[in-house]
Amino acid sequence: MKKGYYIHFGGRESIGVSKKIDMQMEELKKYYDMREQEVVTPVRSLPERILGLFPTLSIRREYEQALEQLEQPDFLYVRRTVADRAYLNFWRKVKEKYPQCKIMIEIFSYPYDKDDFGKWNAWPFYFKELIYRPRLKRYVDRFVTYSEDEEIFGIPTLITTNGIDVESVRQIAGEFAEKKLRMIGVAFMQRHHGYERIIEGLHRYYEKDMDRPYRVELNLVGDGPEKPMYQELVQKYQLEEYVHFHPTLVGEQLDELYDESDLALVSFGMYKVGYFGKMMALKSRECLAKGMPLLTGCAIDVLDEEYPYAKTFPNDESVVAMEEVIAFFEQIKGTVQNKRELSDRIRQFALQHVSMEAVMRPVVTYIEENQVK
Repeated sequence: MKKGYYIHFGGRESIGVSKKIDMQMEELKKYYDMREQEVVTPVRSLPERILGLFPTLSIRREYEQALEQLEQPDFLYVRRTVADRAYLNFWRKVKEKYPQCKIMIEIFSYPYDKDDFGKWNAWPFYFKELIYRPRLKRYVDRFVTYSEDEEIFGIPTLITTNGIDVESVRQIAGEFAEKKLRMIGVAFMQRHHGYERIIEGLHRYYEKDMDRPYRVELNLVGDGPEKPMYQELVQKYQLEEYVHFHPTLVGEQLDELYDESDLALVSFGMYKVGYFGKMMALKSRECLAKGMPLLTGCAIDVLDEEYPYAKTFPNDESVVAMEEVIAFFEQIKGTVQNKRELSDRIRQFALQHVSMEAVMRPVVTYIEENQVK
């Protein structure tokens, strides 16, 4: 069996990244003998930290220790970190010791300069990147990218997307309610969620008639810096009967609330953070895995314009019209016998497009086609 190593640089420090490492590892273990290898960044003194900021000097990491722990690898799957002299030398030494080993580095977002180095205190690392990343093509075989770029820094790419373990996500249950539409937004509420567009839409919908024949409700689950603003809007417009706030929920409590919901909200404020591309947010994957139709204010990468079970509103500050939401909901309801049939269709799409098996397939295909031994 071919042997691979999953290499990261402190990835377990983040819960989200740690979870993703586990999912990717489990998928690769279906085909290969996989080992996890962290390149440790030791505790550094203040002088070492300062020296590490200089463009031609390196961030101190335990590269030699990591190299010694590699045992005849056929391939390395790597989470990208800042390129510097020591980083480049590590890949050089790997290739010298194991010339047949394929090195694949995952780039979560590209271009990443603005995201990673946009703040003034990140500029020293940007200068390191400018010097050393063009040289990666000497040693790196492929970049794994979520963009549509066929080549990055002179290195061919494997194009994929963000994925999740669909089977571990509980599918929704329940039934449709007569003349009632229930929306749900689950998030640590930040600017880019933009749920005020939905609340404003509810305000306009109920402004003239609080006894509309079609009842529309919204459940917002979670905390975060934007939550007080949403609560103030709801109080201002006297929408407490229709908008319900919940603390952070997990497990059965959250599953039950999803069961009672008809449409899941993704993000409606990406324009606030200057993002106008297609989203790859894990929340969209989780909702698809649950079998939930989506409402979003930004296009989602795996959904084309013909996908029937998501409605995309403009990526701007415009108010979301509830009449359009209701029309969308009634349209998709008319294509199925019941809520279970609808959720089955959406979940099947998730299995085919955002499961870890689907998104890691280009990596597995590359390894097999290049006869890594």
